[in-house]
Amino acid sequence: MKDTYTLEYSFCGGWMEPAQWQAVLDAVDGGCRFVSFSTVSIPLDGEEEQACVEKGLALAEKLSRLVPWAEQAVDVGSSLSWGGNRDAWLEFAGKLNRFSSPVSFPAYEIRKNRERLFSSDPRPEERFSALHKRTRICLEEAPHDEFGLFSCDLGFVVPRGGHPEGGVHLFAGGGGGIQWGSPALAPRAASWLGRYSLPEALKAAGVLAALNERFGDPGNPRKRRLKSLFAARGLDWVLNELKKAGLYPGEGEKPEFSSSGEWSRNDFYNGLLVALPSGRLEDTPEYAVAAALRRVAPLLTSPVRITPRGNLRFHPADRCAAERLKVLLRGSRHFSPLSIQSCSCRGLPGCRRARSASSLIHQELNGWLEEILQEFGLEEEPVVFRISGCPNGCSRPLFAELALVGRSEGVYDVFAGGSAQGDRTALLLRWAVPIGEVRGLFRELFLQFALARQENGERAFGEWIFDRILSGGTEPGCSCHP
Repeated sequence: MKDTYTLEYSFCGGWMEPAQWQAVLDAVDGGCRFVSFSTVSIPLDGEEEQACVEKGLALAEKLSRLVPWAEQAVDVGSSLSWGGNRDAWLEFAGKLNRFSSPVSFPAYEIRKNRERLFSSDPRPEERFSALHKRTRICLEEAPHDEFGLFSCDLGFVVPRGGHPEGGVHLFAGGGGGIQWGSPALAPRAASWLGRYSLPEALKAAGVLAALNERFGDPGNPRKRRLKSLFAARGLDWVLNELKKAGLYPGEGEKPEFSSSGEWSRNDFYNGLLVALPSGRLEDTPEYAVAAALRRVAPLLTSPVRITPRGNLRFHPADRCAAERLKVLLRGSRHFSPLSIQSCSCRGLPGCRRARSASSLIHQELNGWLEEILQEFGLEEEPVVFRISGCPNGCSRPLFAELALVGRSEGVYDVFAGGSAQGDRTALLLRWAVPIGEVRGLFRELFLQFALARQENGERAFGEWIFDRILSGGTEPGCSCHP
């Protein structure tokens, strides 16, 4: 098999400047792919290893020169990044950085298949560990969250209106990943801790970090996640410790969310979103998105965000460019909410931790699901589907309405029952299912769901399947909850 050389380049916060887009599009003929941690994987054509390395280094250095980078460990929602109080919220996000292990940018690697040939980081293994182990923090605005708020260690939610004087709601203790047999390491949705002024929210985050440092297991970094602290000590204990520190929630009720991920209940967000199938920026007979973006890129005036699912979200200042791009793609493939919401991690063969394929079969699985949904008249149902190559769950499968988690090569555990809002963890539906049996299982699930929708047309798939699993109606293999 021919060796594959790639440049893996990470973008701080997922934002790419117009000049960087132009550089990437000029460098790739066959397309590229956006993967975890806001990273673009660019193929390096050539037969000789040295030539590929030199080509990758030259492109990486060019991308790094095009914009000044700052260290940023907090995911900031798009509406806050471009809103009227942008500077204030980015300043607040900068103060939150100290609660997360730093991950420096720009950072890039050149790979030959799965082998690392070059890294800009002098200690690449430490960086790789930091990306997976660092405290995950997001700053979002209700009622839509982009970055999996309920799967974060710390989540700060801006009330509607977005003014800093209104303070923030604090959520804490979320996390995915599957560690069998330990309640402290099981997936957990973040808990609401109340509403605070910005100085109080920073103090509360400091108190939580100190509690985690004091009561976490120093010999096991996984048990030092905030979700472990909450599971072991309980929410009431955490709230009491905050009160001991002189912190009390301000007035206001817990914020409600209508959607999570790419697909919003707000058409304003959807109008700025451009779908990339499985994060792939490439031309196919039915969707020539790379060619269309080459024509639109010179019109860009503001950064474009690489979303957590590998799609593109344009800045409101470039709404005309987004509309122009969609005009160029008119008549191309229609992307359902499911195909925009779904995502995968790298999986085999690209990830060293993977047990099964993920990104390699993502498009095929999406195709199966879209055909099944269309068969039963559910094609506009925004089902949240994810696939992960191993239980580490980089694609956050445990917060999806339907998910596959790799157990061994070609074999997956099937989870279901998360919510479209992302505030509930899924349950194990079937374990050790060969990939050849997955399509039949999906078809039977959505056949039953379609029948149930005839009686109650408002129920989401996640709500329906969650109740079915709890009642034993789906004969699950076991439950992932203690």
